[in-house]
Formats: sequence, structure tokens, C-alpha cells
Amino acid sequence: MSVLWITGLAGAGKTTLAALVAAVIGSDAAAPAAGVRHFDGDAVRRELGELGRGYTREQRLAVARHIAGLAIAHSRRGGCAVVSTISLFHTVHAHNRAAGVDYFEVLLDCAGETREQRLAARGLQGPRVGAEIAAEFPLAPHLRLDSGRATPPRLAQQLLQAWRRRHV
Repeated sequence: MSVLWITGLAGAGKTTLAALVAAVIGSDAAAPAAGVRHFDGDAVRRELGELGRGYTREQRLAVARHIAGLAIAHSRRGGCAVVSTISLFHTVHAHNRAAGVDYFEVLLDCAGETREQRLAARGLQGPRVGAEIAAEFPLAPHLRLDSGRATPPRLAQQLLQAWRRRHV
């Protein structure tokens, strides 16, 4: 069915937004028969065990490719995959677009100060994308949202409206 790929820097609110979007789609009477799955970058890393522990650019790219593979496979089975991941790599975005599934890319952003406040309570490991590792922001996202300017429910509503408009 679809892959909704929500990307942005750490602390932008990707996981919160994706969880809301997945819940709304899953509760819809027209929800896909194969279901809605939320693939969160941090959760997938934990499940990968040793393979998901590295934070170099190359290790992050490998995890991003793994997440993309899971999401695309679920979509091909008729499901809706809602992804929340940093994965700011042009090669991953291009792969997703070329995968032959309905792919909807969302760049979630907010002011650096806001992201830093959100991250202060969380322990970060390794070099950060956008700091020590260069971020490759999507070249042409289908939608850009600012989590510092709207509540998560409002952002979810905006995302779902834009995604559904593509299917009318």
C-alpha cells in the first residue's frame, strides 16, 4: 500500500508524529488488510542487536537501508508502513522513491534550540547527524512540517491530509 517516511534530525519529534499517524490510519475503517506498522529507527536498532549499535555514517546508512527494506516489504504485502528515522541520506531517499511502492516523504524540522531541549533528557550515543555527521536533507520531500509551530495532533492531521490528497 504505502510507505510514509518521516525523517529529520534527532529531537524533531519524528517518533511522536509517526505513532499518531499510525494510530489514526490503523483505526480507520479503510485500514489496509495487511495492517499498519510503525518502524521507528531507535526500536529497529535495538532489535538488530550488535548490528544496530554503531553510529558512524556507514553504520547509520546500513540501519537506514534495513529500515527501508522492512517498510517496503510491508508495503508490498498490502500494508501501510509509517517510518520515523533520521536516515538523512540521499541514496536511501532515492532507493525508496524507486522501490515501486507508494512513497510519501516528510521532512520534520524545528528550531535547533527546541531540538536540544528535547534531547537534553535523553542520553545520546555516538556522533550525531547534523552535528558531527553531515545531514543530507531530502531534495524534494512531499511535505515539510515544523514541530515547533504546531502540536503533534495538528501535525498528524496535516500529514494525513496531504498524503490522502495524493490518493483522490
